[in-house]
Amino acid sequence: MKRRVAFVCSLALIACSLLAQGPTQVPPQNPIIGVWKQNMEKSTYSPGPPPPRGVGGVRQYAAGLDGSIVAVTFNISSNGLPSLGAISAANYDGKDYPQHTIATLATSLASHIGPQIERTISYRSINSNTVEIVQKQDGKVVASSTRTVSRDGQTMTDRSDYTDTNGQRVSNVLVFEKQ
Repeated sequence: MKRRVAFVCSLALIACSLLAQGPTQVPPQNPIIGVWKQNMEKSTYSPGPPPPRGVGGVRQYAAGLDGSIVAVTFNISSNGLPSLGAISAANYDGKDYPQHTIATLATSLASHIGPQIERTISYRSINSNTVEIVQKQDGKVVASSTRTVSRDGQTMTDRSDYTDTNGQRVSNVLVFEKQ
């Protein structure tokens, strides 16, 4: 019994000494982490019209072990079927990181070596809830966007601006809700 009491007292002393040192710093979780489903009624497309009913997107963001953010985007067809849009792992440091599509990912997995990546993505934090995103193809900027997570962490707005393959200027505002 004395041993048990001494052990409990030792644990209490250790806990008190740790508390006296102050709370440990736990880095805040990035508000983007989670699964987001596009709200088509709140999203706008310019030039229009919006995609057909039932079409949209789902995005999933996860924290990498090295501090990076892993982003997976899925497109949803009018039949409700998902397809991979893109996948990347990047830090929010403004540097270019490979962005895989289903074709480059398949090539990489099949060959067991990395394919030449012509498409890259970079993220630069503007503040704790906003990031600037730049996508490049063969070193040339093809799209830029600003992604903002609302203060309550429930809505994500992605404002994009780019020129499509037909040379037409596109300015879309995609609204996503946390699932």
